[in-house]
Amino acid sequence: MGTLHSVLVSYPEVLMAIASFLCLALLRLILRCQRSTVPVNWPVVGMLPFMVRNLYSIHDKVAEFLPEAGCNFMAIGPWFLDMDFFMTCDPATLNHCLSTNFNNYPKGSEFVEMFDFLGNGIIVSDSESWEYQRRMAMHNFGSHAFRSFSCATIRRKAATALLPYLDDMARRGSVVELEGVFMKFLLDVTYTNAFATDLDGLSMSLPIPAFGQATKAAEEGVLFRHVVPRSLWKLLRVLGVGSEKKMANARMVIDRFIYEEIAKRGGKGAHHVENETSQLLGPGDLLSMYMKWPMDPSTSEQRRTQFLRDTVLAFIFAAKDLTAVTLTWFFYMVCKHPRVEARILQEINALQLQSTAAGPGNLSVFDVDMLRPAVYLEAAFLETLRLFPASPFEEVEALTDDVLPNGSKLSKGTRIIFSLYAMGRLQGIWGEDCLEFRPERWVSKNGRLRHEPGYKFPAFNAGPRTCVGKNLAFSNMKMTAASIMYNFKVDLVEGHAVVPESSIVLHTRNGLMVRLKRRR
Repeated sequence: MGTLHSVLVSYPEVLMAIASFLCLALLRLILRCQRSTVPVNWPVVGMLPFMVRNLYSIHDKVAEFLPEAGCNFMAIGPWFLDMDFFMTCDPATLNHCLSTNFNNYPKGSEFVEMFDFLGNGIIVSDSESWEYQRRMAMHNFGSHAFRSFSCATIRRKAATALLPYLDDMARRGSVVELEGVFMKFLLDVTYTNAFATDLDGLSMSLPIPAFGQATKAAEEGVLFRHVVPRSLWKLLRVLGVGSEKKMANARMVIDRFIYEEIAKRGGKGAHHVENETSQLLGPGDLLSMYMKWPMDPSTSEQRRTQFLRDTVLAFIFAAKDLTAVTLTWFFYMVCKHPRVEARILQEINALQLQSTAAGPGNLSVFDVDMLRPAVYLEAAFLETLRLFPASPFEEVEALTDDVLPNGSKLSKGTRIIFSLYAMGRLQGIWGEDCLEFRPERWVSKNGRLRHEPGYKFPAFNAGPRTCVGKNLAFSNMKMTAASIMYNFKVDLVEGHAVVPESSIVLHTRNGLMVRLKRRR
């Protein structure tokens, strides 16, 4: 060190040269940052300035810079914090990771840790456990019993809770925050589909049930884990403070609700509950179906109960919020595009209206079979999911070193983030009108729905992990949307800004404020 000091003192021009080099390098980075939307990986802090500056509009900023970066970008986090990840909106990369080289890209240990409140459900599981659970899910979700049960639940709750509530708000002339309504409605629906038990979340005299508040807190905790160093949230978890304390409390509430429902079946017997449920909706709730599934006789009662808990919670977590936010963005886009609204109304009015069920106040509810010909309605949902995917990003982890189709080299353990939000806005996939809301792009010349492969349109994931509940989700959303649109005119509150929230589920930041008028 003394020798270096003496050299710098003796030859000040060396010190000046080093200082000049560093200043020029810094100036070059600053100029590049000003000329391009691509974020700069700064020394020491990496992309942290970009993340902090765009924290509240991260999805739009990523969609803006990724195409300029060639659709693939290695994001460097602050030094020594292990926050580096590879980001992409390239269909070839997505197809490589999620389809052709699927076995090399599991969800990974870091993903499992972030979503640890889900246990070992199908969302976080890998390998043999995932394959086993997927076989079970395909059987149960594809069964006539569960599909009938789910659609009957939507019809009943729309007729007795959702539409009467909206009708009351319309008569009062009150402003309605529609996303909050959908969140309560879908909480009721998914809880009933899981346990054949009502939460009555849309009761105007009651707050959001504790179970719904707990799932929301868990989702917020997962988001926090995504944006801070792993060492930080793990420290908070050990200390039991901050967001980790809230998440632990939320998990206790979730477990209490689910284990109580499972215990009811143990006390009554599944057959008794099934007969009790069939008087109302039919023997098709998810818990009953999974309890019927033959399991290894050596499985302990504790492990069996834990498996039921993880499986049902994964369904609730996947179905509730994702469906609610899709309905929210659907109505936002329909309100912004009267032409689309008019065509959907024309389509559903042309259906056999005498088949609709009239609920309280002569409010019509559409049946799933009746809406099968409603191609344009489904196309509008597909277009909504293209621009506003309910899950704006997916992530996996490289199991071994690999080379991507564009030549990028990934080392073992690298996290890969797929920006589905950016893919829906990519000209290379959707053309120059990619930012326009045009359901017509999903309708072929012969009037049928146009199919797009999962690596171009991964709103329901792609490859082997494609969502098994996709068709059921569309049925439920179409029934809900058609019933609302047929009975009510929905208008945005003037001046209310609707923008995406920076979250793991694409909520609106300020909600969706609307006014409703009863159609006659």
